[in-house]
Amino acid sequence: MQSQYILFAVWTAPFHILMVVAVAVLVIAIKSRSTSKGKKYPPGVGAWTIMRDLVLHKDKVPHRTFYQWAKCYGPVYSVRIGLSSAVLVLNSAKSARQAMTEHHSSITAKKLTTALQVLSLDKTMVALSDYGRDHRLMKKLMVSHLLGTTPQRNNAFLREEMVQKMVASIYHELRESCNDTLNMSNIILDHLFPFALNQVIGRTVEPLYIEELGAKIVSVRDMYDLIIRDPATAALEINWRDFVPFINRWLPNKKLHAMLNRVTRRRSAVVRALIRQERELLSAGKEAKGYLDMLLKEGDIISEEQLETAIWEPVIESTTTSHVAMVWALFELAKHPHSQDRLYKEVEEVCGEKTLQEDDLRKLPYLKAIFYETVRRHSPLPLVPLRVVHEDVEIDGYHVPAGWKILLNIWGANNYEGEWENPEVWKPERQLVFPVEEDIYRTLTFGAGNRLCAGWQQGVTIASLVIGRIVQNFKLEMPAGHEEDYETIVNTGTHKLRPLFAILTPRTTLSHHKSTF
Repeated sequence: MQSQYILFAVWTAPFHILMVVAVAVLVIAIKSRSTSKGKKYPPGVGAWTIMRDLVLHKDKVPHRTFYQWAKCYGPVYSVRIGLSSAVLVLNSAKSARQAMTEHHSSITAKKLTTALQVLSLDKTMVALSDYGRDHRLMKKLMVSHLLGTTPQRNNAFLREEMVQKMVASIYHELRESCNDTLNMSNIILDHLFPFALNQVIGRTVEPLYIEELGAKIVSVRDMYDLIIRDPATAALEINWRDFVPFINRWLPNKKLHAMLNRVTRRRSAVVRALIRQERELLSAGKEAKGYLDMLLKEGDIISEEQLETAIWEPVIESTTTSHVAMVWALFELAKHPHSQDRLYKEVEEVCGEKTLQEDDLRKLPYLKAIFYETVRRHSPLPLVPLRVVHEDVEIDGYHVPAGWKILLNIWGANNYEGEWENPEVWKPERQLVFPVEEDIYRTLTFGAGNRLCAGWQQGVTIASLVIGRIVQNFKLEMPAGHEEDYETIVNTGTHKLRPLFAILTPRTTLSHHKSTF
């Protein structure tokens, strides 16, 4: 989730509060200088620069603002908002890896915004939990029953079924609508979200009766809104009181908490209804085969809140990262016909007339390069939630005291000119130089060290399979006027602001692909 953008707070704070914050920043900065002799501290962004760029800046894309500051202060610098401790902002892969791997044991806790704290059910999500017993337990369950090698191999048929249905639906729309320009963003989502549910629940999810929502029958598409879109939107709501802790304790933002609790209740109603229905089916003799079934068999090893989050988290993560990567990759391929032709020829050489399968992916280096270059250029997760330093460390040659916080600007690192030549250019060829063993560390998309994303292999596989299968079947072109549509919206990922529309031309006759779905 991308609700980690804590610095959005300055947009919503009253002006007099902002002035108090600015003065506090200046006082703390002067005090810090007097106590920092003998140690090399990172450069600090001035209070007025923070005010100017984050208050007057209208586009809510703080990762870009942090990146611009890196051009002036270097890839590693500090900022201080309000009365909270300093934040070390990392805009290079080198410094980010140091924080995530070398100093992991010194940076284990997460500092969440009010919104994230509520929506994550007090850090019960694996991705947002502090590193400790509960984190290790929940991650172990997720790997053992869902994202590890064995469960992923067992679920290969679900991925193949999803891709088959997606391609068949494209042929169907081209045949029935007589329109060659399709909304690829919606087509991908309409198949990816049901797949994510199926993989977790262990069956095809049908519209569901949910008494807590007013005895309403909820469609699968409505479920997407309730458990992914609405929480992701709510997570971007920032409480300026987070930056003045004592005010937050005395004068909580009741309106914000009411909204967050409402969204959380509605999401929980859907997830609990799915769990309740699955318990009933298991009692009636249904074969236990899904992730939820395995968790229910574990008994009392986890709480009901942990069970709820364990179901919700992989659904949102399986849907969002892959969706962002697929949409942007197809956008870039439609814009760059030479790259699309090279990919098609690579697939044709490996597969011939047979359909591209998962086992073929390891033989398609250019397809892999397209995936990694896409998530570099369009980082699905631009910022990582704040982490707390609990003992002094050194990062990129700078002293970082205990009590500071770390903010990883993944988007900034993937566009840092000191590590990437012409980073604003989408160029898959640059990814071909990486050895296979460095795959997951190419772009930091999946993290590193002990906090490495458990689902990274699934993410790469699904996105690559869909991209390859679509290019194998269709030639993509951009409609006139859409070539430079790079605007983004940040919620569950760095999505295109407007849906991806593309002109698709079948590479084979439609009669060979009559859909049975």
